[in-house]
Amino acid sequence: MTIDGKIATKLGDPELSDDEDWKQVHKLRSQVDGILVGKGTILKDDPKLHIKYFSHEGYYRIVIDSNLSIPITSKVVTYQPDRYPTIICTKESVSKKRENEFQAKNVKIIKAGTGQRVDIVKLMPLLHQIGIKAILLEGGGTLNWSFFRNGLIDEIRLTIAPWIIGGKSATSLIEGEGFEKMVEGPRFDLVNVSHRANYVMLKYKRKRS
Repeated sequence: MTIDGKIATKLGDPELSDDEDWKQVHKLRSQVDGILVGKGTILKDDPKLHIKYFSHEGYYRIVIDSNLSIPITSKVVTYQPDRYPTIICTKESVSKKRENEFQAKNVKIIKAGTGQRVDIVKLMPLLHQIGIKAILLEGGGTLNWSFFRNGLIDEIRLTIAPWIIGGKSATSLIEGEGFEKMVEGPRFDLVNVSHRANYVMLKYKRKRS
């Protein structure tokens, strides 16, 4: 994120990382069972969500998409599906026809929640049942808020990039409605600080009572 807590500009430009930072991201990806993003990331960037620089056995690509609205041609569907199997997490009332289209592409569909959005609290044990125990959340500000609000974040890795971009419509690290009082927000312990050039890296772990 930028010094002022933004992860993209008001026009959606997210290019904050240098080559070394990207290597660290890919190293972290190689250490988890799955990487999780929201549909907005797929619609905006169409990422492969793969791993470079490090040897690995692959992992699950997990997309939160309540209405199965991402294109069937998205790279998370078409790029190396044998090495990086994709799971789309959606609500229980989703169209059966749409579900069948994705399953025909070997995409696994997991349904969680009867409301308008995926119930991520119900989703986590469903992912755990298929062996996904460690997840890297690379969400946007809204998805990040959903996980923090429900107490689902154990660890935070932050790289602070040397920019100030401002803008009330620029995406912040955490968005959503926010907590009303400080005491409601989850607390984290700072366990490591490092830096290189003008970048600062922070590692936090959830504070346990």
